[in-house]
Amino acid sequence: MTDTRVEESLFQIIHCYHEYAAREGDAETLSLEELKALLMDNVPRFMETLGRKEPYYITQLFRAADKNQDNQICFEEFLYILGKLVKDYHLQYHRQLCAHYCTQHSLY
Repeated sequence: MTDTRVEESLFQIIHCYHEYAAREGDAETLSLEELKALLMDNVPRFMETLGRKEPYYITQLFRAADKNQDNQICFEEFLYILGKLVKDYHLQYHRQLCAHYCTQHSLY
């Protein structure tokens, strides 16, 4: 049996996390620079279209996720970041649906 789209996506997220975590220092955590590279390389349109590529956004996201304040993002803390990204993507999805609906029904 082949993996479902969600199963494959989950595997890809885990693989991506470890690929970037292994770049420097502890291979099980992300530094701020590793997190920046991961986000800019893997969700560039999201980072660009929502104005999220600004350095302060990634730094604030890093600080909010770093619950134990060790200046590293472990996988559990990375899940917090993923949650924030998925939430933003979801809001963007709804905005696009609304804009499409309003255009189709002459509400603009």
